Amino acid sequence: MDSRRRASALVDEAYRALGEAIVDGRLQAGDRLRDVELATLMGISRTPVREALQRLERIGLVEVAANRYTRVAALTDRARNDMREYAAHTIAAVMHVALPRCTDEELAETARIVEQMHSANSSNDYVLAIMALASHLVAVSRNVVFQKTFVQIDLVLRRNLEGWTSVTDSTRATLFRHLHDQIGRRDTNGATWTFLALHGFA
Repeated sequence: MDSRRRASALVDEAYRALGEAIVDGRLQAGDRLRDVELATLMGISRTPVREALQRLERIGLVEVAANRYTRVAALTDRARNDMREYAAHTIAAVMHVALPRCTDEELAETARIVEQMHSANSSNDYVLAIMALASHLVAVSRNVVFQKTFVQIDLVLRRNLEGWTSVTDSTRATLFRHLHDQIGRRDTNGATWTFLALHGFA
């Protein structure tokens, strides 16, 4: 591996390690992120750590005030609401592309993950199922733009969807039944509308 590729790999590793620590709570909102300390902890130089922190700032997981601090960004209500809106519409759009393209086996897996969403016992389980659905649909969409975008937003998506679930009123069971049936029929328009309705956006 040449030096340029190695440097890029170190940035990716630092980005993923720090991002995962923020998502799983090992690094909390407000925690200071000092590149010297992090580089020592990771056993790498400061440069890839600084670049990783810049990438995390661009997706909103880190905030920087020049010459004052670099710290884990707080998860605000606005960030949660914006991400839920974005996630619902993006997953619906990917579903619209993926359903006609996936194999029968991939279609069955889509329906199985939707059943996991329906049976989730907590918001944490629901978000895990939503992420599984998004990852699966992106893969079977065969769309390179969806695939590259998902890799870039995976961390912030997982963090900012914390606490999300479907609608909780009397329509929930009916909507999930409709979604399961629409997926089985490859009814793209019906499935995308129902998915949005399940999350209060239709």
